[in-house]
Amino acid sequence: MADSPDNKARRRRRLRQTFPAPLDQVALRHVDAIQSLDRNQRAILAKAIAQTSIANIPKCLAAMKNSGGSIQSETNLIALLDLAETPRAGAAADSSSCEAPDQEIEGVDMDYLASLLLKCYPDMPLATADALVGSDVLAPSLQVVAASGVSLRDAKSDFVITALYTLFEQKLDEIEQIIARNPAFIKAMQLSRPDWKPK
Repeated sequence: MADSPDNKARRRRRLRQTFPAPLDQVALRHVDAIQSLDRNQRAILAKAIAQTSIANIPKCLAAMKNSGGSIQSETNLIALLDLAETPRAGAAADSSSCEAPDQEIEGVDMDYLASLLLKCYPDMPLATADALVGSDVLAPSLQVVAASGVSLRDAKSDFVITALYTLFEQKLDEIEQIIARNPAFIKAMQLSRPDWKPK
């Protein structure tokens, strides 16, 4: 009998916890492919990802699948990747560019956003929440989760905390104004959070 989507998601979460860092941060959709690797291949993959970026997981897995077992070290694996479009971990940003780089998404960020969806919609299947988190429509929200997590972890001084608090407070006000202008949003909020009242 095939796994239900919810059971599959739970199984993948458990498996991911057994992976060496940084593979324990991958998105759930990559867990089965990583689990299918032998212990040595997993170690090579972990070292390659640690030296490049977790965003290279799909490229690494494809390279390992197509290599026919010829990859014997992380150096072999990295050599097969086209890193021109994906920056290496810790690489310095181009100082001539004013555009901020996309925040790197980790598995824990995806899990956190999925848990928020389940909190708002308790009847939503876990597999649906995971699928939504991986969708284009929630990609900007996922960036917010990742960026806010990094901001709060790195907030070591009073002026940073004060500025972040003011930012979140202002954004909450903006969201409440958006909700107040749309009856569908008001209804959705009242259904998912019965204690919520429009301002």
